[in-house]
Amino acid sequence: MPSWFRRRDKTPPDDAPLAPPTIPALNMPPGADAGQTIYVTGDRKRDTDRIKLLVESLGEVSSASDPRELLVRMVDRAIVTVQAERGLLFLSGKDEDGKPILRTARSSDGRDLPPQAAWSTRVVEDTLEKVEAVCLKLDEGGDFDPSQSMLSLNIRAVMCVPLVHQDQCMGALYVDSQASARNFDRGDLRFFQAFAEMLSIVWANRNALEERLAGERMRQDLELAQEIQAALVPAEPLRVAGYSMVGRVQPATETGGDYFDFFITRGDRIAMVVGDVSGHGMGSALLMSGARAYVRGFCQQENSPATILRRVNRHLAQDTADHMFMSMFLCVLDPSTGDFHYSNAGHPNPILYHADTGELEDYHVTGFALGIEDEAEFGERGPFRLNKGDTVIMFSDGLTELRDGDELFGRDRIRASVLEHIGGTAPELLAGLFADAEKYSDQLADHADDVTIAVLRFNGTD
Repeated sequence: MPSWFRRRDKTPPDDAPLAPPTIPALNMPPGADAGQTIYVTGDRKRDTDRIKLLVESLGEVSSASDPRELLVRMVDRAIVTVQAERGLLFLSGKDEDGKPILRTARSSDGRDLPPQAAWSTRVVEDTLEKVEAVCLKLDEGGDFDPSQSMLSLNIRAVMCVPLVHQDQCMGALYVDSQASARNFDRGDLRFFQAFAEMLSIVWANRNALEERLAGERMRQDLELAQEIQAALVPAEPLRVAGYSMVGRVQPATETGGDYFDFFITRGDRIAMVVGDVSGHGMGSALLMSGARAYVRGFCQQENSPATILRRVNRHLAQDTADHMFMSMFLCVLDPSTGDFHYSNAGHPNPILYHADTGELEDYHVTGFALGIEDEAEFGERGPFRLNKGDTVIMFSDGLTELRDGDELFGRDRIRASVLEHIGGTAPELLAGLFADAEKYSDQLADHADDVTIAVLRFNGTD
């Protein structure tokens, strides 16, 4: 039949009943009438009111400012929507006692319920395990077996529905009521399911948003940590009285607290330090910056590396969290005499190259890492004297722990790399060490820990 000859639909009269709005079909609990797959009752006013409630609830829940407020609003709106007296929201999984994880519990007057509030464990467990909705009334008998505390509260009716998004059960929403105030029927359950499906979408979207925001905050945190790290290490080599000092930090994908420093200190001495804070991110960067300030300050008051580390450690132990600590190697050199002292607080042993013999010597640890015990003592080695061409190579454990598959770069490869590049200047030696490390690990910049190398060489006074 031609489209222009098709009969037009008749316009219904003004007094004709409005057709109910189209509502998505809902999954029903076992035993429900298969033909009743929507919550529309046929009562025009009741259906309109319920749709209005859903729309209002969607707006209020979606506007929550933070994750906790979101869950509170979800429960509060559940109570209002089905006219319950209490509402509880549970996360999927179980707590350390093997019970459902209660996240939010609220009363109809907008108050938080105490954590010990009574509720039907069986109903919640069944909902979470079977991912099925439950609607039970005390006078129906069946499997509903309330606890004594529930009986004392005169709880007579319970509904509990799973919160599911993309086939993943995120939790369960539970409401209950006293018989004198409210009983639930199958129509209420269908409406409650529709409400829960809407909340599940909002909750899942909010979780996804929070994950993206957390990722963005972490990215910004790492960028700022890298900026702090870069700003606090020397930008140029230091050359003074025949000595050359140069270093570099290769930040990891998760910036840690590596740093090196060299500077003129009390009595025209030279201090050189390499440190490594445990952990990654902003916390490590801030601890590193504090340690750097302490070292520089105390080096203006003391010449002894052990005394300086002892004072730095006392402050770090008082200022930092229990799980954080810092390794550090500190040496102080007197150019007028060539005397060289060092103290090592749990840091990887530096390597000394003897120019006259071509041999390598390992320096030693003289104490625990900083920040662990506030009254720790640190040993000191020296005085040593560097001869012309002698070179001290300091590094962090990020270098030794570079991986090629399951194999570490290790100290033996560091020693071999030193001997291969020792004939160049201090900056050339540094570049050669990094080149070998990058060649070994393939992607040095993607390493999980910072890699720091610093070089001190005596070029002679000629």
